[in-house]
Amino acid sequence: MAKNKAPVSQFNFGVIDLFSESLNEPQKENMSPVASSESIVEVAMKVATVDTTNKNKTKIAPSKASKSAKVAPSVVGPSAKDALELARENYKEYSKYIAAGRAYPCIIDGAKSSYKRAIYGMWKDSPRSIVKVAELAAAALPYHPHPTSISGVIVALGDSGNKYKFMKTQGNWGDSSKDIQPSADRYIGGMISDTALSLLCDSIEYCNYITGELDKPEPEALPTLLPLVFINGAQGIPAGLPKLNIPCLDIPGMLDYYIDVLKTKDLDHSPKKLPIPNIGTDILSPKADWENVLKTGKGSIRLAPKMTIDKDGTITITALPPSKTVEHVRKIIEKEILLDKADLRDESTYDTRIVIEKVYKKQCNMQELFKRLYTKLQASEAYNMAFFDQQYIYVPASFHSVVKANLNYLIQTHNNRLVKQIQENKDKLEVLQIIEKLKATNNWKDIFDLTYEDAVTYLVNTFMCIDEVAQSVLRKPISYLTKEHTQEIIDLQTLIASLEADHSDIYEMLIKKYKVVKTKMLKEINKNVTVFVNN
Repeated sequence: MAKNKAPVSQFNFGVIDLFSESLNEPQKENMSPVASSESIVEVAMKVATVDTTNKNKTKIAPSKASKSAKVAPSVVGPSAKDALELARENYKEYSKYIAAGRAYPCIIDGAKSSYKRAIYGMWKDSPRSIVKVAELAAAALPYHPHPTSISGVIVALGDSGNKYKFMKTQGNWGDSSKDIQPSADRYIGGMISDTALSLLCDSIEYCNYITGELDKPEPEALPTLLPLVFINGAQGIPAGLPKLNIPCLDIPGMLDYYIDVLKTKDLDHSPKKLPIPNIGTDILSPKADWENVLKTGKGSIRLAPKMTIDKDGTITITALPPSKTVEHVRKIIEKEILLDKADLRDESTYDTRIVIEKVYKKQCNMQELFKRLYTKLQASEAYNMAFFDQQYIYVPASFHSVVKANLNYLIQTHNNRLVKQIQENKDKLEVLQIIEKLKATNNWKDIFDLTYEDAVTYLVNTFMCIDEVAQSVLRKPISYLTKEHTQEIIDLQTLIASLEADHSDIYEMLIKKYKVVKTKMLKEINKNVTVFVNN
């Protein structure tokens, strides 16, 4: 797994070794220290220390009991630990546990652990039909230690406010972009869509499996064609580490980026054309600022609302920055509303639409109102892209480092698939070829007089095959001796040739997959209307 060597972040964190003895030691050359030299506990103790130079501050005198108290001899010894040291060790372990899989997503597939397990459970055990969310959640319970969170994760995958819905839904699944809450799990149903399965779970049975938190095998990561977090964005609040905020990216732009990398057959190649954000608003920052966010994993851009004013002075707002809502709009023009000079209507349904009109026969400068709204509804959005794998936590991580980790895992997974499928089909072909030879020579009659072990030995010695192939020949029904297998043999030979061609050039095979998925997704997603207004 390639490790990110992005510049030092504003938080002074860098790459954290999950197995290091201290979070305060640099883990790699050219990487920043993981944390400042003072722990949170030490800072808290400094704050609590009484300032003896300030006469207005009250000193806390030790009690008589504390002066006279003696520690039992059995407690004193080399095994005793300082409370500060113990707190530091416990906080370090807790911080790593929360960050790796809870607050931060995996760098391989861009999925937090709960999302990975929910998707894996639905792929493995859920029926391919619409069922209640509670039943979908039950499929993930054997893998996730926090059962109450799984149904929320599944509902989030089908949220109507997402840039892309992974679920085929039935009922009210809510819309986080408009603060519309979903109905209870027992009232709504759904299933993971076919396109989502192609995008997230293709060849999942051939990927690397590990022992999960509940001691059951689960994928180390999903073999996703795109990192999950970049499709709909993600936020997270770890303990003692920087807050996570990953932007939504333009899906066709990401697919094109992947195809460009695969065409060069060099995973270190970084295409010049980077995907733009999929925010839906206008961006006031220069495009170079956005590209810096993707290249370094951190930074901020300035967002502005999408709004127009017509000849009658009617203002229409069709997109707001993520941190702004209709209540912010209402507060900005509160004076005009109270004086009955302007009227505000929220006509939003699936898309944002806020209309502000001048009240009939009232004096109101709508142009001035438009300028005030446009200025005050602007907002800066700060991003910090952090990820983890089985060994490290990356703070921050560049977009290309995630792409590289993702493609490495995909190549490994599909290599495993192709090697296994080629061998399985070669074994099937050899079984049919042996049966055809037995039919042609009538030697099969001699096998009936042999014991099973002797028959296996006879086939191995006669046709120079392995024991497993000989056993497969003997397990075939007697009807196989009367059937014609010529076309079946030709089909198997064609399939093997196709698999071997894919194995000889996995990059080209993956390019074909990306093009197929791109065609499917373009039919299901809305056009990205994000615009850099100053470029």
